Amino acid sequence: MRRRGFGGLVSDEQWKQLVSEASRRPFSAGKTLLHQGVTGHGVHLMLSGRVRVVSDYADGTSAPLAFRTCGEILGESVLAGGGRTCNATVTALSGGSTAYLTTEHFQRKIRELDLMPVLMDSALNRQGESDQIRGQLAQLPAKRRLSAALVHLAAVFGEPIQVPRSEGQREGQVLYIPLSQQEVGGFVGLSRTSVHYAYTQLKELGLIRIDTKYVVILDLARLEALALGDDHT
Repeated sequence: MRRRGFGGLVSDEQWKQLVSEASRRPFSAGKTLLHQGVTGHGVHLMLSGRVRVVSDYADGTSAPLAFRTCGEILGESVLAGGGRTCNATVTALSGGSTAYLTTEHFQRKIRELDLMPVLMDSALNRQGESDQIRGQLAQLPAKRRLSAALVHLAAVFGEPIQVPRSEGQREGQVLYIPLSQQEVGGFVGLSRTSVHYAYTQLKELGLIRIDTKYVVILDLARLEALALGDDHT
């Protein structure tokens, strides 16, 4: 699996050195890896699987902030100093595993491998990506907003498929994201009703097929065009 985020910025040898001294921590779908507000003592490097990062609110609700997969760092807020609490809750969307290192161990390896500039670049890229997707989504109508979000998720952890059509093959993607319409609404800034309507429109256009455990993008090129406002069908 291709590494993303921090893991995508380091060499294979550097990644191997980081994870070889770490303890492996397998997880199953539904397991919470990090709890918002709980003091953290180390970081997880994702080896496989998919997780959801959410912000929990005082009224008991929560909203997805991001989705992470192989190569990403989880719990990096503890690197800012001892006794720091996690600023989000991370829950597994699928089975997978992480390589866990204590804060001190991780910082030592980063110094040994001279990876501090890479770590900073990764943090800046992540913040920039988050701000960009939020800014883009906030300005779009519902159908385009959901399309843009699905294209973003496809880039994060979509699995390519070929969809047969009468005029030839089309590139598609499978997203194994068991998210409720309410959760999707929290991510794209729409009500559950608006998400349902947008999903219905995309299905009627033949662009997606949905199930409780996955979303199939049947025509990635057209979905991207719709997100950009260039699809007139």
